[in-house]
Amino acid sequence: MPPKSIPSPKNAQTFETALERVEQIAAQMESGSLPLEDLVVVYEEGLRLVRFCTERLDDAEKRLQAITRDAAGQPTGLATISSPDEIPSSTPPESSGTEQDSGGTGTPSEPVRLF
Repeated sequence: MPPKSIPSPKNAQTFETALERVEQIAAQMESGSLPLEDLVVVYEEGLRLVRFCTERLDDAEKRLQAITRDAAGQPTGLATISSPDEIPSSTPPESSGTEQDSGGTGTPSEPVRLF
């Protein structure tokens, strides 16, 4: 019996539907119930879908932006982020909320305003 016909990546409407199909293909392949010829066909489909998903993830990652801040923690603009390591901390180290204020009252200083 040939594998169930599923839309190709070009017809996949969303990342989520493509990923769901990849999961279905993986389950079919792991079951060991497909003849070799069908196994090759679904494997190729899975590769196309993985490529489609990878491209969507790469596009989304390129669109991510982070607010850049000056030394005082004030917003200065937006920066495009290409890797999670480039995301700046949201508050400067001296205002992390873990230090006590200089008054010695044991209460944290005023919250940092983000905008």
